Amino acid sequence: MKRISVLGFGSMGEALARGLSERHPDIEIAVLEKRAERRSLCDTLGYRSFPQTELAAFLGYCDTVVLSIKPQDLAALTGSATNDTEATTIARFAEVDVLSILAGTPMATLQAVLRPRGVARLMPSLAAQVGRAAVGVALPESASDALRAKALLVAEAMGTAYELPERLMSAITGLSGSGLAYVFAFIHALALGGTRAGIPYSQSLAIAREVTAGAAELLSQTGDHPIEALSRVISPAGTTIEGVSVLEERGFSAAVIDAVIAAADRAAELEG
Repeated sequence: MKRISVLGFGSMGEALARGLSERHPDIEIAVLEKRAERRSLCDTLGYRSFPQTELAAFLGYCDTVVLSIKPQDLAALTGSATNDTEATTIARFAEVDVLSILAGTPMATLQAVLRPRGVARLMPSLAAQVGRAAVGVALPESASDALRAKALLVAEAMGTAYELPERLMSAITGLSGSGLAYVFAFIHALALGGTRAGIPYSQSLAIAREVTAGAAELLSQTGDHPIEALSRVISPAGTTIEGVSVLEERGFSAAVIDAVIAAADRAAELEG
């Protein structure tokens, strides 16, 4: 695969394109974007850019299109196909594989609206901007090996790919997509705790970032279960067990579990 087209160059589209460029410099990237200033950025980065009025030419550029627009813009993309020329343009989706990162948009909807040759769903997170997203990948049962390979290549340009059945895409939204927010909130709370204990907030925040990054790296490198790692930090009647006891008394674990479920339920609700 020497070419990939990205339809929409918002923050996620840009993160994807940059990730592809860094990991696969031999792949040529084309972008369709309605905003002139964003197209100028594409040109600066070495991507071929198309305005929204050149959808037909864009679809003819290659046979793999990453859909990176807002879900509400999907109807606008196809809703103007009222004459033969526009309808023919939309029909060109039948010649491409569509890899969608649209939230709340099932593959069945994409298939019905665009009728692409093949379709897959990717669910990244904001961490794609630093190449560290946990990316959910859902493929239809009929997916070819070639489509699967494309989906995984694109997902891994944003981080690490995790293949899941489509019914679990809302779950990974609650865990990974929304999970960043829970971690941000925890880091802030940890920094506030350090400040309350006497450390200036700016320094406390830097320490909190390092603590969370170090904890994640320990689990990654050792492969330990979190409880196993926790048992090594806690000592009888020590300082850490006092802090952990307060977290559990205040419902820490239950609150995090409920947050993931609430976000996942909302994601499923948005899919209808």
